[in-house]
Amino acid sequence: MLPRYDVVVLGAGVGGYPVAIKLAGKGYRVAVVEEDKLGGECTNYGCVPSKALYHIARSLEAVNKVLSTRIGVDPRLLREWIESRVKQARDGLAYLFERYGIDLYSGHGVIAGPYKVRVKDTVLETKYLVVATGTDPGIPPGIVVDGEHVVTNREIFYQDPPGSMLVIGGGAIGVELAYSYSCLGTRVYIVEALNRILPFLDRDVSIAVERYLRERGVAVYKNRVVEAITKTSGSIEARLSSGEKLCVERVVVATGRKPRTKGIGLGEAGVELNEKGYIVLKNSYYTSTPWILASGDVTGPPLLAHKAFLDAEGVVETILHGKASRPKLESIPLTIFSGLEVASIGYTEEQLKREGIEYKRAKLPVSYLSAIAIKGGGYSFVKILYKDNHVYGVHLVAPNASEVIASFIPYYLGALGFKEAKYIAYPHLTVSEIVREFAEYLLGEPVHIYIKK
Repeated sequence: MLPRYDVVVLGAGVGGYPVAIKLAGKGYRVAVVEEDKLGGECTNYGCVPSKALYHIARSLEAVNKVLSTRIGVDPRLLREWIESRVKQARDGLAYLFERYGIDLYSGHGVIAGPYKVRVKDTVLETKYLVVATGTDPGIPPGIVVDGEHVVTNREIFYQDPPGSMLVIGGGAIGVELAYSYSCLGTRVYIVEALNRILPFLDRDVSIAVERYLRERGVAVYKNRVVEAITKTSGSIEARLSSGEKLCVERVVVATGRKPRTKGIGLGEAGVELNEKGYIVLKNSYYTSTPWILASGDVTGPPLLAHKAFLDAEGVVETILHGKASRPKLESIPLTIFSGLEVASIGYTEEQLKREGIEYKRAKLPVSYLSAIAIKGGGYSFVKILYKDNHVYGVHLVAPNASEVIASFIPYYLGALGFKEAKYIAYPHLTVSEIVREFAEYLLGEPVHIYIKK
């Protein structure tokens, strides 16, 4: 007799494990199929290890700046620190799976017919299948990842920091890696095919982050691609399209992601994919096949863990009640952990111009605030795009922007006006004070800057 479940979840990352935990808590019999590690990409190769590294990098930068010296870090202790944070997160999930009675199957899951999933030699029967297989690193043509000298985010955090490193791609992953490793003493080069790093953000944001990185010794090569990589004795030589050659100890490929939708039987099951290979959602979180739902990065951009958590919640609501609302994609904050952090919600100026939407632009440099100055945020600013009482977008470039953006979400949602924010006691001395500072600036009543009457 085949093992029978109410729900089988394909993928144990942030798009999948919350579905399993929440439904198991409601009394559903749930199984999760994972071919790698519990926690998926975020826990093992993304959010958790990268932020563990980031914490150390920020600390080293602060201490070295004050002492005007270069304190290093023991590679073994750094690896142990990162591994311990990852293990703690993974063990926490394993504990919850055990407590809720969730069955975990290790192996590659494939749809084996209507209401069936095969894992190795075991076939599971289920009322619902939730596909939450996430994404893999996207590898450019001609680049061969060997896992040792040419790596992706799945290997880099578990290796000793190299003396020099080439990062292919100036997007969010590339910029975060460049910052953190530069703080560890690595000589970092970024090669970006377009005319600026973080090209999906407004130009002023890209420029501020690039200047910040350059001040920390990061070399940025734009309008170039890596045409060839050659291993030599003790180093790797990368030839750029400009004819330049870079010799480094390690190459990290950070050129985007691709959906994990091949080889799991989606086509045979009638699940529709878009032109980029992501699963198309139909009614709520259902796919084109009624018994199959999808959650997280496998459904397409934005490829963010907090979006995947919302998807998981939506899948649970869909299974429990037959439908669920999906969040507006522009209402999901973007965060980049780059020392001088970037956080935004809503539209960019370039998007508003493309769509022909009229707007006003208010921008306030905020490096004068002590909390920001202490953290080295010399290029910090807040920019709000609005018209009348409607806020189209909020863009924050500052230390701790990843946390402070949450205080700006009420602006975007229309739940907070500038007059109301003026009377909110944001803690002093913190970066969150920029919320009140910006409100006072727009009202023409700033305290810490002079406005000529």
